[in-house]
Amino acid sequence: MSTRFHPLTILRVSPQTEHAVCVELMPAPQARSLFDFEQGQYLTLQADIDGQPCTRSYSICSRRGEMPLSIAIKRIEGGHFSTWAQTGLQPGQQVLAMPPAGSFNTALDPGRRRRYLCVAAGSGITPILSNLRTILHEEPLSELTLVYGNQRTASIMFKEELSFVKNRYMSRFHWINVLSREVQDAQVLNGRIDNRKGAELVRARLIDIAHCDEFFLCGPQAMIAEVSRGLRAEGVAQAHIHYELFHASADDARTVIRKHQARAALHAGHISRVRVTLDGRSTIIEVGADGENLLDAALAAGLDAPFGCKGGVCATCKSRLVSGEVEMDLDHALSDEQIASGLILTCQSHPVSDSVHIDFDAV
Repeated sequence: MSTRFHPLTILRVSPQTEHAVCVELMPAPQARSLFDFEQGQYLTLQADIDGQPCTRSYSICSRRGEMPLSIAIKRIEGGHFSTWAQTGLQPGQQVLAMPPAGSFNTALDPGRRRRYLCVAAGSGITPILSNLRTILHEEPLSELTLVYGNQRTASIMFKEELSFVKNRYMSRFHWINVLSREVQDAQVLNGRIDNRKGAELVRARLIDIAHCDEFFLCGPQAMIAEVSRGLRAEGVAQAHIHYELFHASADDARTVIRKHQARAALHAGHISRVRVTLDGRSTIIEVGADGENLLDAALAAGLDAPFGCKGGVCATCKSRLVSGEVEMDLDHALSDEQIASGLILTCQSHPVSDSVHIDFDAV
């Protein structure tokens, strides 16, 4: 995958809710093939805000094969990029983006008949929308149910788009809205999405976990963790549970602090010799086990290493561990298979052996 940024032209910026906008982006003709994407992938954007480069990752909402690329940006409290984007992005401007990345999807087959259950909360709808539109378009025999949680009707992103999908695939797409701060007539549709709510939806025969083949989850980490546990308790294999995280949680912050304290006690003063391969060149840097992570060390050494969130969520900074040993603070953005194959999140990785070799080109 290319880790270079390319200019995309903003074609349209349209409000989704009071705090979210949808942005349509088009690559230059010569870069068109670089931005072919799989459903559920994301773009890493970079913009100069107040004279400083700011990088963030946002999920693609479009169906596979569609152009222009659509992303949604929801303003979050304290979010530098997301706050600026609400008014700072204008049609005709250009924004820098890396080619699409991510693996929040499953292989599709037009001859298969499958049932999908998607669970989203808030802006977690963005990669789910890409998946459901692609699935319904490319697997004409399959059915899909979306359970979508929000606070109020006014905060539902992509209401019009979802209504269009519902009208187009009426017999194959089932859309369930769950609201936590607005009362609906059906009591089962009130509250937050958790395992108790899932059990209520099963009893109401609105969802049928036993006969679903693939599950897609996107939203707050606490929701994903609880729903994943509930699905596994119902006998669903982990390989069929796909999830995407947008933000690290307070529990994650405590985990990072705990691991840092443990490393400081065990590896205080230990310096590793780290070989970083990037764009066909190798650079040797020295990194302390109880200090900065591999990504920050590489950036401090002047290397143009790829990154997005720096929080262990987007996986833009992933690299392959060729040799040596590292400890990751958080690894939510990688699957068990990816970790077993040697992929690491450099923003979460600290060297704990005398020598380490990581390769950004081998991902």
